[in-house]
Amino acid sequence: MGIEFKKRQQETQILDPKHRYRPKTLVLETRWDPLTGRTVRILDLPIKKLESINVEQLLARMQDVQCPFCPDGLGEMTPKFPGNLLPEGRLHFGEVCIIPNRLPFDKFCAVVVLTRRHFVPIVDFTEELLFNGFSTAQVFLRRVLEVDVRVRFLSINWNYFPMSGGSVIHPHLQIIVGEFPSNYQREMIQCGKTYKEKWGRNFWDELIEEEQALGKRYVGSVGNTAWLATYAPRGYADIMAVIRAQQSIIDLSDEDFKDISQGLIRVFRYFHDFNHYSFNMTLYSGECGAEDDSFWVNGRIVTRRSVPPLEASDVNYLEKLHGESIGYKRPERLCEELRGYF
Repeated sequence: MGIEFKKRQQETQILDPKHRYRPKTLVLETRWDPLTGRTVRILDLPIKKLESINVEQLLARMQDVQCPFCPDGLGEMTPKFPGNLLPEGRLHFGEVCIIPNRLPFDKFCAVVVLTRRHFVPIVDFTEELLFNGFSTAQVFLRRVLEVDVRVRFLSINWNYFPMSGGSVIHPHLQIIVGEFPSNYQREMIQCGKTYKEKWGRNFWDELIEEEQALGKRYVGSVGNTAWLATYAPRGYADIMAVIRAQQSIIDLSDEDFKDISQGLIRVFRYFHDFNHYSFNMTLYSGECGAEDDSFWVNGRIVTRRSVPPLEASDVNYLEKLHGESIGYKRPERLCEELRGYF
């Protein structure tokens, strides 16, 4: 077994003014990602449930801005794809509509408008809504690969609510497809190959097996999808989903998308109960067309939160300039809280 759950603790002391300047020991834990070796730092704050925020007040501040994804703006305010990609300009399925992204994050960059509703609270997402969004995104991805054989790397992404960096409240996914992977996608693909060559096993298969045996961070399974509290978290709550034995998003079946959707609904219920209002999510794919069984499709969903009293970003210099993420809750505690929803 090549997986190592490596961690180190460090302690420092301060003289605490809240307790007459008596010495107080502070603990920092560093963890290494078992696949990539990336380090993260964990400050296990005693907070169990975050304070609630006034969602209605936040929405009211944006009510004067016309939403380009609502039905009365979608047809007039959003661009169309060129005819060689989509002759009709946009891809529709039920309430889902896929349009070009005005911000070209990659060679092909699309927005998946999930519903006609302008705002959907986390707890109101349904399996049908999510399934339709993911499966329609897959239809678009297959079309892109037909048109351009040079693109090989793709992902489906989601910024939910402004704290995540989302600039539009209306629920939507973002698709990126191109000739080059993102940094983290490249690391996962390369490290997965190295692991298979060295140990003779698929890393993701062994990760699920080992986490199930340990019972500390394995949350549960929904069909073919395993859900884990990520060992080296990249945020307050970092949850991983691994789709067994599927190398590319292109290969996922309807049942796989149903499993993912059902799992997300359970995660969203947890978010609602613990006052998590915003998140980033990515569904990562392996290299398209590569004969590589060392990568399995996996997703990460990380909660985001502004920091009171100034509503500051939860991303600071450590993450932005050092590439070092901060976790504020031990994954083992997250798993205990989340497991009851599965």
